Amino acid sequence: MRRALLIPLLLLLASCSSRQSLFVVLPNPDGSSGAVTIDDGQKKVELDKPYAAGEVRGGVAAPTKVDQAQVQQIFGNALAAQPVLPAHFVLYFEKNTNTLTPESQRQYQAVFEDIKRRPVYEVEVIGHTDTLGTLQHNQELSMSRAEMIRDRLVHDGISPGSISVAGRGQLDLAVKTGPQVDEPKNRRVEITVR
Repeated sequence: MRRALLIPLLLLLASCSSRQSLFVVLPNPDGSSGAVTIDDGQKKVELDKPYAAGEVRGGVAAPTKVDQAQVQQIFGNALAAQPVLPAHFVLYFEKNTNTLTPESQRQYQAVFEDIKRRPVYEVEVIGHTDTLGTLQHNQELSMSRAEMIRDRLVHDGISPGSISVAGRGQLDLAVKTGPQVDEPKNRRVEITVR
């Protein structure tokens, strides 16, 4: 009796598994999407919208429909294993100091929260200055700004071994200026979190 039940079950599983491939376009965080073309040698199926789907059954490509819940059911484990995308932050400083502007003081919390939500992280902190002062002074000030951010992150619980710092002085200006120009957008630390 068990053998009689097993054969219909195997036939049912074989008919369900005739799909050779399933392709689904997932939305980017901003809602946009890329595109995929399925080509079976006879016909092409273009998938160019979020959740557009196509499959290959018996060697033939065809569009199919899937919704967000089905995508989660089919690809949930793979989606959960995706790494968190890198994030980039810019914090600004008061003139000729390593003191954050009030707005950047508030934005620092977003940097910290982004790092803490990652199971594994690497943080790159690069300090910059405007063109006021000498090259040597600006190099030292940019490094001081980067080190201040690193020290604050470490104080707040981020692993010091995961943070690299560098000072670029006035070498990579966000706003191109001549020498001895007070430009607030150049007085910054750029933070990349991976």
